[in-house]
Amino acid sequence: MVNFNLPNLLSGLRLLISPLAGFVLFKGHLWVATFIYLTLALSDFLDGFIARKTQTQTPLGTILDPLADKFLVFSYILALWLGDFKWQPDSWVITLLLLKEFVVLVGFLPLLVAGKLPQPNLAGKVSTALLFTYGVVLLLCNLGVELAISLKPHLEGLISGTLLLAVLLYLSDGVRAFLKIS
Repeated sequence: MVNFNLPNLLSGLRLLISPLAGFVLFKGHLWVATFIYLTLALSDFLDGFIARKTQTQTPLGTILDPLADKFLVFSYILALWLGDFKWQPDSWVITLLLLKEFVVLVGFLPLLVAGKLPQPNLAGKVSTALLFTYGVVLLLCNLGVELAISLKPHLEGLISGTLLLAVLLYLSDGVRAFLKIS
């Protein structure tokens, strides 16, 4: 099968493991959850790197990789938000994250009708990278790392800005795609 390759396997494993890892975090196993999170984040870097270096990028991978990223971020952010943790995600970050994903989902539909694959914008990619970092910072905050605690509010401001920009850009792309279809 053309779509079966190492990058897609890594993305698929990340997709499957993320909810379980979020549950481990929710149950309060911070060290184990931190190890799993860092491993899964590394797998995200590796699958993209391997796909580019070996020229094994596939249509499945263009959907599977960002979906796996979303599952990882959501699993951890949700576990930290709903769990009994001293350091939790900011509600404004959660609101903007949900808004961005809603806009992406709604914008995805006209693109599918037009027979196109959705393309991430730079703000979306940056916000995803920052959300990965945010997950690490939140985990480290809950492990008592002072540097992470001091970085948290600054990172939240940066994430909020990139998420808002991504929402606006995705809205613009979605409107243009919709107008081309109609």
